[in-house]
Amino acid sequence: TMTKVSPGEKKYKTRLYNPLTTPLHSLSDWGIGVGMYFSTLASMIVVFALAGLLNVKNMLYYASKEYDRDRFEEERGEFPLMNPLKYSTVCMTREWVVCVDCHESNSYWNNIFVDSYYGTAVNPVTGKTQILINRTTCAGAQIEQGIWNIVTLLFLIVGISLFVSYQNQVEVRLDEGKTSASDYSILISNPPDDAVDPEEWREFFDGLLGELTGEKQQQVTLCTIALNNHRLLKNLVQRRKDLKLLKTLLSETCELSDMNDGAAVDAAVTLYMEQKREQDAKVN
Repeated sequence: TMTKVSPGEKKYKTRLYNPLTTPLHSLSDWGIGVGMYFSTLASMIVVFALAGLLNVKNMLYYASKEYDRDRFEEERGEFPLMNPLKYSTVCMTREWVVCVDCHESNSYWNNIFVDSYYGTAVNPVTGKTQILINRTTCAGAQIEQGIWNIVTLLFLIVGISLFVSYQNQVEVRLDEGKTSASDYSILISNPPDDAVDPEEWREFFDGLLGELTGEKQQQVTLCTIALNNHRLLKNLVQRRKDLKLLKTLLSETCELSDMNDGAAVDAAVTLYMEQKREQDAKVN
């Protein structure tokens, strides 16, 4: 088990967290979110690695000449970056054939691949221009490969379902392993309007806990009351900002020790405005 130390620790010998051997519950020292992230990462690696293993037979088939006879010749050509695609359904073997249903007015002529996949030629017998299409000659959909794809899909559905259940258990385990004040806190969302004394609430909870546990000593550590006065607090914050700005402006003419002194502030504002008018008159 590893324990996270405070920044700048010099009393004890420390070392970095090992990315391979650090247990999952130690990562919760950075917060439950960090532990959940690495748990998700590890779980997804396992799920998709197993899904890849299920597709090994399909990948070997698509990389063979049974599927594409010209695949290996093309791989030694001008596109070495295409080599990893040899295990996919990309087909390198193509041939030009007459397209009976193709017409020059169709939209397939308006694309960047038109020179690679479409063309025209003159029939030496009839002398008419025919439209050609460059089609693949690889084997089409096969039952065996389709079955492996379906098995992989079912595995992913089951695996992700189990992953969700596992993640819920990990979240509970990480949360139980990291104690915080919220684990022992109670929120009363509908108190009486006149119940604004924290000591009264403390006595109430102490008495209630005493009846449940049979212990008479004080068990409530802290009790606070949050008033529904967010608008008042917002206005007080804005007032403090305005007073700070006003004090900065008035400091050009006089020094105010108490911004809550209304008479002194009014006099300073009047003096400031007179000086500004005099300055404006001189400029004009």
